[in-house]
Amino acid sequence: MTGHLRHADLPAFTRTELARMQARDAGVHALRHVRHAAVTQDAQALARLAEQQRAALPLYGLNIAVKDNIDLANTPIQGGSRLFAGRIAAHDAWITARLRAAGALFPAVTSMCELAWGTTGENAVGPRTRNPLDTRLDPGGSSSGSAAAVANGLVLAALGTDTACSIRFPAHCCGIAGFKPTAKRWDMAGIMPLVPSLDHVGLLARTARDALHLFHAIEHGTPPAAHPPHTPRIGIRWEGFENCDASIIKVMNQLLSALREEGVMTVNCATTLHARTLPVTGALFAESWLVWRNAVHKSPDALSPTLRERLLRKSSVPFSEIEDARREQAAIRADMDRIFETCDLLLEPTAQVTALPPDDMTAEHPMLASRNCTLTNISGHPSISIPCGEDDAGHPVGVLLSARRGNDRLLLEQAIWLEDLIARQGLRRVFPVSYFF
Repeated sequence: MTGHLRHADLPAFTRTELARMQARDAGVHALRHVRHAAVTQDAQALARLAEQQRAALPLYGLNIAVKDNIDLANTPIQGGSRLFAGRIAAHDAWITARLRAAGALFPAVTSMCELAWGTTGENAVGPRTRNPLDTRLDPGGSSSGSAAAVANGLVLAALGTDTACSIRFPAHCCGIAGFKPTAKRWDMAGIMPLVPSLDHVGLLARTARDALHLFHAIEHGTPPAAHPPHTPRIGIRWEGFENCDASIIKVMNQLLSALREEGVMTVNCATTLHARTLPVTGALFAESWLVWRNAVHKSPDALSPTLRERLLRKSSVPFSEIEDARREQAAIRADMDRIFETCDLLLEPTAQVTALPPDDMTAEHPMLASRNCTLTNISGHPSISIPCGEDDAGHPVGVLLSARRGNDRLLLEQAIWLEDLIARQGLRRVFPVSYFF
C-alpha cells in the first residue's frame, strides 16, 4: 500500500510480535482485543497458499484492524458496550468477508465510543483512547481506536463506521485519511446499527492512496485507473468555514493559496444547508431509540448513564417528526446533486475544531466536530478527510472532500491528486510514525 510491506513480506505474527504491538499501544489504548491465536492461524494459512494464489490476492498479508461494532468471525465484538459483554461474533460482516477474501489479516479489534454514539475517545468498557501524536489530546470518535491504531503504526489500515462524522473526524484529529463511501454502496450486514438512515461503514488509512487500494480490493478487485483523473473543478463550500477555529482557517487559506498558485479552477458554493441539517440529524437520531429501546428496557444498567439518557431523550420524538426529517433528507440530497452540476469536488474544513485535551472540551464539542461532516451522511454523497497541514501548535488539520453520489473511485483518485499537491507545496509534515511490523 505505502511501501511498508510487499506481498512476499507476510509477517509471522509470533507471540513476541503481538506482545510488542500491545506494548506499543500502552498509553494510547487503541486496541480492545488482540487476536493472538486467530491471526497467527490465518497468517499460516495464507503462507501455505501456492505462489500463484498469493499473487492473486490484492491484500495478501496486509494488516487491517476492525472496529468493535463490525463482526469478525469467532472474535469478541461488543460495540464498545457492556450490553454485549462476552459476545462472540459467529460470522464475518460483509465488509470483513470481502477483505478476508482479498488476503487481509485482522490482528486486532479497536476501541470505540459506546454503541458508536460519540465524537471522542471515551470508552465504556476500557481506558479512554488517546491520540498517538500527543497522548494529552483526544483522537476523535467514535472510530477512535481505529484512527489511533493507524496513526500509531500498529496496522496499515482499519475499518470504522460513520453516522455523523465518526470516521472523518478522528482521521482529522490523528492526521490520517478517513473515507466514507456513498450511502448503501457497501453492505452493512454484520454491523451494529445506530441510526440506519445515516450509518456508513468505511476506511481509515495513512493516505488516500492506501484507501484506494483497499477500495479496489473490496469492490471485486477492480484495478486502479490507468491514467490520473483530470484536474477537478473544486467548489469551495464557504458555509463550512464559518465559526471554525482561527488556526484551521489559517491552514485552509494556505491550501486555497496553493490551489490558486497551481491554477486550479475553484467555484464559490454559497450554501445554507447547515441550518437545515441540524433538525434533520436530531430527528433521525431518534432511530437509535427504535434500534436500542428493547436493550434500554431489558438491561438499563448495562448502558452508561450518559448513553441511556441520550436514548431516552430520543424516545419522545414523534414518528411524524422522523417522517418529516426523511422528506427533508431527500430534498437535501437533491440540492447536493444540483451543486455537483457546477463542480467535481466540494472542499471545506473537516471540522471546526482540532484535537483537544479531554478537559478542554465544551458542551459544543460534538457540534464542532460533526457539523461539516454530517451533511454527506444526510445526503449520502461520498466523502473523505485528508490531512492538509498543521496548526501553530502542531495539531493536524483535515480538509473534507465530497463528490457526486456513486463517484467514490473518482473521489479517491482526486484525493490522491490533492495529497500530491499538498506534498508538492510543502503544506504538510509527514508524521514520523513507522509501521509496526
